[in-house]
Amino acid sequence: MRSTVWHSTSMIRLLALLLLAVAVSAGAQQTTFSVATIKPSSPDAPTMTQIQGKRFVTSGTTFLDLFKYAFSVHESQVVGEPKWLRTEKFDVVADPGGEQRPTSDQMKALVRQLLLDRFHVVLRRDTRELSVYALQKTDAAPKLTASTAAPNDMPSGGGDGEGELAMNNGTMANFVAYLQRFAGPAVNRPVVDQTGIAGRFDVDLRFAPDVETETNPNTPGLFTAIQEQLGLKLKATKAPVDV
Repeated sequence: MRSTVWHSTSMIRLLALLLLAVAVSAGAQQTTFSVATIKPSSPDAPTMTQIQGKRFVTSGTTFLDLFKYAFSVHESQVVGEPKWLRTEKFDVVADPGGEQRPTSDQMKALVRQLLLDRFHVVLRRDTRELSVYALQKTDAAPKLTASTAAPNDMPSGGGDGEGELAMNNGTMANFVAYLQRFAGPAVNRPVVDQTGIAGRFDVDLRFAPDVETETNPNTPGLFTAIQEQLGLKLKATKAPVDV
């Protein structure tokens, strides 16, 4: 009788371990796209990067454009690269496969691996002190709209190149990444988040796209707009950043 009880208990434990292994395997993060094509862009291809459903799709993008998205860096953080990384343009269509849509961080990880696999580059990470813009709190309370989207929904955002930058369901880390990519010539250095603000927010920022020649006196420059519309500030400073 004791032998039977021991045998049954062992079988239950074994079954539990097998179920756990299956669950871990099913939930494991995918490390590469299931299908991906990269081809040279046509000369008149517009520059575009989108997440279409589960797919990562671009046109007219350089390796540097893809790298900035995948690693959330400013172009000044890319050093020692061959010239073609900034000049030759590509169209990318990459599908992760499966039913579940990757999160924002997972999609960037997939693109990072795609760059290594298809372009055969070798990366070396270093830290340097660079001139940056630090996003910080002011003495006033921040004017941020909390997102009502599901926490697991992917953040989205972008700019129209004419002085409008929007973000949906994004963190402050997402916002500084969007500032780097879409705010135009006013942001000529890396942007780092020093707000200490947690949570996800919706942002609609409107500003004069050209800080040198503001044609509409009723539209503030980027730095003024961030302070007036968001209750935050961009401060020029130096900080150690990854390159």
